[in-house]
Amino acid sequence: MKNFIIKLQNKINGAVTTKGVVLFITVQLAVLVGAFILFGIIPVSSEVSKITSEFGIERTGNQKLPPEKIVLLERVRDREHYESILKSALSLSKTDSISLLIDLNDSLAILSLKGVSLFQSKISEIEFNKGLKKLPVYLRDSLYSGPFPVKDELASIEKFPVVVKKAPKDTTEASANNAAPELPIQNDVFVLFALDNNLVIEINQEEQDLAGSKRAYREFNRNYSKFFREHNFAQLKDKSAPSYLYRLKIFIPREEARSIYRALPIKPYVLVRY
Repeated sequence: MKNFIIKLQNKINGAVTTKGVVLFITVQLAVLVGAFILFGIIPVSSEVSKITSEFGIERTGNQKLPPEKIVLLERVRDREHYESILKSALSLSKTDSISLLIDLNDSLAILSLKGVSLFQSKISEIEFNKGLKKLPVYLRDSLYSGPFPVKDELASIEKFPVVVKKAPKDTTEASANNAAPELPIQNDVFVLFALDNNLVIEINQEEQDLAGSKRAYREFNRNYSKFFREHNFAQLKDKSAPSYLYRLKIFIPREEARSIYRALPIKPYVLVRY
């Protein structure tokens, strides 16, 4: 009788545990699906509808045009966009700050100063979110080209410290103050630039292996998720909050990504050529 009760109790516990696990997984899936619809599908659809209504343009595609006209239209758009890039670069040549040019046409991330290329890195992969993919071609220059100032940024690494020293009075003091500053810990490179035109640019290392600690990587991911979570909830609470975020992500070698980020000034200007 005792063995029967024990077996029955184990069976009940097993059933309860299985039911709990199934319920937990079901709730998690429901939350994920709801978040995808609320923050993924609905914002994209509403953004496309808003753009269409504001500009009074019907959703017609190039498929209705003859092939030769489509090719001609694309050439004209490319030339006009290239002209806007040149004008933006010319405006930045009057400043003394290093700027970042992301050339999606040639797959290059370029640091430039006064119109002169200082450093460039080959982009190995480019990703767009759905909103940016659905953006009508006639509105691309409203998000691309520039120059656009960085409004906010998030990075997994630090910039090199700036050390200000006074001139030593004698050789003894010079020797005491001759120690090199301690460099920041070398972590993996993930950078997020939020521009003032609702475009988010992410510069990620192309390497899959982690160079730094997993703890630092998780900390950046928490801050990364918090950034978009706060934006999404701000939209729900306040209709006048910044609208849908367009996101562009590029992947370049880790050391080159580190060099680019640390070479840029605070609140740099960014140009994007598609």
